[in-house]
Amino acid sequence: MPLPPPRPSTASATLVEPNMSMPQPHPYIVPPSVSYPSSPYYAAHNEPPLYPSSTSYNHANSDYVNTYLAANQKRYQQEGKTAAYSDDGSNRDSSSSAASTAISSMERNSSLQHHLKTSTSLKHSSSTSSATTTTTTTTTTTIVSPSATNGTNTPTAISTPPAYAFLSVLGKAFVRRVRGLENVRELFCANEYPESFTGQEAINMLHSLLDGIPEAYCILVANALLRSKPPLFQPVHYSQKSIIQGTVFNSPDEYYTLPEDMMDEDVPTGILTALLECYTYDCLPGKGGCYAPKCPNKPHVFALEFDIQDATATTTPAISKSRPQSDQLSNSTTSATQPHMAWAQRVPRELLASLSKREIARQEAINEMIYSEEVYKKDLETLSEVVVAPLLKKSIIASTQKREEFVREVFGNYKELTDVSTALFSDLLDLQHQHQHECVPMIGDILIKHFAYFEDPFSQYCPRVSLAEYLVKEEERNNPDFERFIVHVEKSKRMRRLAFRHFLLNPVTRMQRYPLLLDAILKKTDKEHPDYTYLTKCLDMVKKVATQSDTLAEIFKKRVEILEINDLITFKQGEFQDLQLTDPHRRLYYQGNIKRRSNGIEVTEKSDIHLFIFDHMVLMTKARKSTASSNTVDEYRVWRRPIPLQMLYVGGGGSEHSLNHTSSTASSSSTTRSLLATTTTSYYLHSSSSYASTGYVPLTFHHLGQRGGVYTFSCTLDEKQKWIKAIEDAKSSLKKRLGEDVYDLITLDDTSFRYVAAASSGSTKHGKVNCTVPFVSKHSERKLAVGTDTGIYFKAFDGHGIKRVLASENVTQLAVLDKYNILLVLAGNNNTKSPERLGQELGQHVHFFQVGFCNNRELVVFKKKKNTSSIFTSLEPTLDLRDPKNQKYIAQKTGFKIGHRSSHSWFKKYKEFYVGAESTNVHFLKSKLLIVCERGFEIIDPENLSVGGRDIPDKGDPQFNFVHRQSDALKPLAMYRVHDKFLLCYNKFAFYVNNRNGSLVQRGPQKLPLLCEWEGNPDNIVFQYPYVVAFDHQFIEVRHVDTGDLVQIIPGDQIRLTHFHSSTETTMIQGCMTHSQRPDIQNIFYLKLNPQRSSSATTGRKFI
Repeated sequence: MPLPPPRPSTASATLVEPNMSMPQPHPYIVPPSVSYPSSPYYAAHNEPPLYPSSTSYNHANSDYVNTYLAANQKRYQQEGKTAAYSDDGSNRDSSSSAASTAISSMERNSSLQHHLKTSTSLKHSSSTSSATTTTTTTTTTTIVSPSATNGTNTPTAISTPPAYAFLSVLGKAFVRRVRGLENVRELFCANEYPESFTGQEAINMLHSLLDGIPEAYCILVANALLRSKPPLFQPVHYSQKSIIQGTVFNSPDEYYTLPEDMMDEDVPTGILTALLECYTYDCLPGKGGCYAPKCPNKPHVFALEFDIQDATATTTPAISKSRPQSDQLSNSTTSATQPHMAWAQRVPRELLASLSKREIARQEAINEMIYSEEVYKKDLETLSEVVVAPLLKKSIIASTQKREEFVREVFGNYKELTDVSTALFSDLLDLQHQHQHECVPMIGDILIKHFAYFEDPFSQYCPRVSLAEYLVKEEERNNPDFERFIVHVEKSKRMRRLAFRHFLLNPVTRMQRYPLLLDAILKKTDKEHPDYTYLTKCLDMVKKVATQSDTLAEIFKKRVEILEINDLITFKQGEFQDLQLTDPHRRLYYQGNIKRRSNGIEVTEKSDIHLFIFDHMVLMTKARKSTASSNTVDEYRVWRRPIPLQMLYVGGGGSEHSLNHTSSTASSSSTTRSLLATTTTSYYLHSSSSYASTGYVPLTFHHLGQRGGVYTFSCTLDEKQKWIKAIEDAKSSLKKRLGEDVYDLITLDDTSFRYVAAASSGSTKHGKVNCTVPFVSKHSERKLAVGTDTGIYFKAFDGHGIKRVLASENVTQLAVLDKYNILLVLAGNNNTKSPERLGQELGQHVHFFQVGFCNNRELVVFKKKKNTSSIFTSLEPTLDLRDPKNQKYIAQKTGFKIGHRSSHSWFKKYKEFYVGAESTNVHFLKSKLLIVCERGFEIIDPENLSVGGRDIPDKGDPQFNFVHRQSDALKPLAMYRVHDKFLLCYNKFAFYVNNRNGSLVQRGPQKLPLLCEWEGNPDNIVFQYPYVVAFDHQFIEVRHVDTGDLVQIIPGDQIRLTHFHSSTETTMIQGCMTHSQRPDIQNIFYLKLNPQRSSSATTGRKFI
């Protein structure tokens, strides 16, 4: 080919980077291994260079491009044409077609200049459209003209329009257009996909950007952007047609979205060669082209390059005719079937000619239903064979049990879904074969038969996909083998270059697709058609299943939200607590930031607390982000100890946190209602004057118990109402979930016993109630003996009067031996003026006593102190004082004296022993005595005192270091046998040991061995299966003995245990507290176990 004549140089313009090598603008790619001189002519036409290779490409002989651009600009100015560009670089001038052509020419020249500045390191694009991938992205071209220096040596920069031949430039402009749509319209999927758009919108935007380019070419460009790596956009999961065929449809019913959190560097890179300008000086679009064989302005070259004559919404051409077939992306929907054919392509032309357009559209819609069902079925088979089967067989996940659990939780009932789809497609395929070359008369009768079996399989699988995705991400994060496995399977041909997530969500998208497919058939079906009724019923059926699945899906989405929060929660060093956020029934009611308030002064923004209101507790954390501008929280550091809802009291600030409870005095069976255990939370919405000026009001949380505290925050009144509403709802849910209270607090007397005497009424001062004991008199009357600081009083259960029977100071303990008609009293000093001095002294300087059965003997065991040791004496009663024959052994009033010893004692000594530590209690086992002492628990065999006692827990066992190394002194309180274990109760916590060897019972992996940590600081702990009850001064704490769960809080003031007796037949727990409405009166009560709660609790989950 003869070389064109040299171009005259009208200006000494130079390139900014003149020595960059030149890639070829047409489909033939310059091999990176070949070095060519930097000649634009050579690079554009693949011909010998204009200048010898030894001649460098310098400023003097290589100003071709700048001269060309300068000449074009001068010509545009002479013609009076101006080009205006928007902020995204798109042409906005529409004054005339000539102006449009001129601007297009300028863009093409800019593209060539841009092309000169890019690297020759090119790689083949994964797209089948005419795009070659480059590793360099430049959005604008700057040309420096020395002739326009304004009299100085500084050249003036001339900016040219964006080069849309480059995918990176076109991609960024496209993204700006998409984001601009958010302000002018909203799609139905905008909440889930904020940056979504329709296929029609995508083609219109590209058509606007690529001014003058045919619409069919815009579809090809859209597919290049869709299939590039990384893809510029993707179909949303509702657009199954686009997902299956992997292409862009110019349709308002197909939806696409930009990738989440897309950055500028995420746009694809490549060259659309047909958009590059011709090198020839005067070769412009619309002129018919020039002498160059590959001139893009030649219509036949442009059409040949992109197969425009055959381009449709569903086809994409090869990059070039010489491109190997193996490099092209197959449009086949599955690896085992031929590409999808339209119904009209498979039937005789004579039949098509005889049908209306409406019927043809109906048959196409039916064909789409059948074809898409096949694809869906094969995708389920791919999931089973490519993903699930290898996952179960290989050791990608360590243990077999965990693999099976993972598959069950993630993939659920995928086999059942496969069976349902296989049966449906089989019948649809038979129907299609029966009417192979004719119209399919009906499809609804088959669909309705199979849709009847859809509800259970889809309702089980679809709602759980959010949880399944979470579990997959967690496994990928924690298991590198699983992460590599997913990457590997996504490369499988059967995956059709679709992500693993597509197959996981396939049943969900299929269920969402059914209504669209049915609606498409219904629109083309006459109401008189017999298929119409079937199709309408089918549509109702799938909509019902979809609605039900969506409702259930919200539950799992909320659960995933809590699990994600749990993953971000951290504790300070050395602190940890099981927050129980992985409980599948856990619920989050509200969360948000709230300002701290310290000494009436607002603290800085950095000290804001992030609160979570769960259905079982309030969690206070500090949110931490990687950067201050980031919206993503990386960590929630626990700020203060979580507050159980039962332990939470909400106040408006100040001293509004008194613990009041309401009790009825109308009858002895009234129940004290807890402020904290019911749904009614007392709070105050008024604000002080100090807050009125700032617009903030106080919000105070009172955490009851030994580890609690008072936390004051400030917020707006509206925010405060939201927080309180969330707490109210959470407490109401907790109340409903727990059902009726475990214990009802039944009042025995709330009128008789005063702390001090009332001056006006002349009433008696009874003093503090210390102990009680029920008994039955010789006249079969049920009575209550009450020990106070001033003596012993008797009270009938069904009466209101009381009678003092013994005047004595500081009566601290009472017990009744029913069989022997004996009342045991532990008192400070005896009053010899007592009206009734019938009794016998058992000992002096006694600290405490207990009554129980051991070795089939009813024993009275009391303790005295000797130095640092405890001396125990066990007595066995011998006389039944109900028997008239033994009346003579009752001491006469005149004969009773302290230290008096009768010749006929009511008791005989059984055993005497000692423990080398201060002791506080005695428990009776079947054949042994259990001593509670300061060093723990010691088991004594009274029949074999020569053998030393057995200490529990063993100080030499390192398992119990958490007990022996406590910084604060622990106080052992009680030990109870539960099943085959011993429950050891201290004033801070409780835990289990095995009854055979005393070893620690573990709760499970990564869990503390404690059954529970008490919220309060209990003085007494009692047991009534299946609950353990701890008495603190401010509240009674009830927990389940198997789980350690806090099931009830009974608040009050000055609460103390007054009586506890447990046997195989009955258990009696009595106590006393200050009257809620009358602080000078004491309320004596007992706890009545709710039989329904008791029976249901025994079938609950175990703590192990």
